[in-house]
Amino acid sequence: MKKLVFAILLSLFILPETVFGQAQETKLVVRAKAQDAKFIGSSMGGAFVVVKNTETGEILAKGKTIGSTGDTQQIMNTPKTRDLQLSTPGAAKFETTLQLDEPTFVTIEVTAPYAQAQSHVTSSTQLWMIPGKDITGDGVLLEIPGFAVDVLSPQAHEVTSLKKISIEANLVMMCGCPTSPGGMWNSDEYEIRALIAKEGHQVASVPLTFAGKTSTFEGDFTPKESGAYQITVYAYHPETGNTGVDKTTVIFSGE
Repeated sequence: MKKLVFAILLSLFILPETVFGQAQETKLVVRAKAQDAKFIGSSMGGAFVVVKNTETGEILAKGKTIGSTGDTQQIMNTPKTRDLQLSTPGAAKFETTLQLDEPTFVTIEVTAPYAQAQSHVTSSTQLWMIPGKDITGDGVLLEIPGFAVDVLSPQAHEVTSLKKISIEANLVMMCGCPTSPGGMWNSDEYEIRALIAKEGHQVASVPLTFAGKTSTFEGDFTPKESGAYQITVYAYHPETGNTGVDKTTVIFSGE
C-alpha cells in the first residue's frame, strides 16, 4: 500500500515534466495591417513573415500572408472596442502550426508589401508561446507604417531632349488601398512632392497633383542644363506621420 501511495505521489511530481517535454501542436496566426488602412494580402504580394526562436535564432516558420484586405466598414468605420475583432473571413493572414515542447520566446518579423520592394518596411514583436495554447482570431497583429510610392515616369535612366520633363507617380496605402481627393484615403490631406537633384545638389522641388486617375499624381520640371538628374518622390501625411519614397533618374541631353 505504501509503495502504491508513493508511486502515485511520484507521478504527480513527474507528470507535468513528462507532458512538458512532449511536442504539442500550437497554432499561430500572424497578420500585417497597414497603418491607417487595411490588411496586407495577396493583392500586394502579401507580407513576408518569419517566426524565430529568440534564444537560438532557429526559424520555426516562414511564409506570406494570403487573402484579402478585409472589410472596410469593420476596419475603418466601426468604433474600436476592447474585444473588437478586425479580421473577417478571408482577411489576409499567415497561419502555421508549431511543434513546441516547452514555453518558447519567439520573435516575429513581418516585411511588407512584398510586391513593392522599394516600399518594404519591417515590423517585429516578441512574445512567449506556450505549447498547445493557440493564438488565432486576429492573431499577432503587426502594423506596417507608410505609403507605397512607385515612380511611373520618367523611367530609370531615361534619356530625353524634352525641355519639360513630366513626373508621374502611383501612391497607395501599404495594403494597396487607393488614394484620391476626398476619398477614404484622402490625398488632399497628403503632401506629395518631387525633389530634383543634380550632382548631389537640389535644384527644384515640384508639387505633384492628382492626375485624374485613382492613386496617380503628376507634375513637371524644366532642367536648365544637360546632365543626369535624380528624382525623389515623397508622400507625407501630417495627421498620421505616414511617409513613403521612391526614386528614379533621368538624363537631359539638352539637344
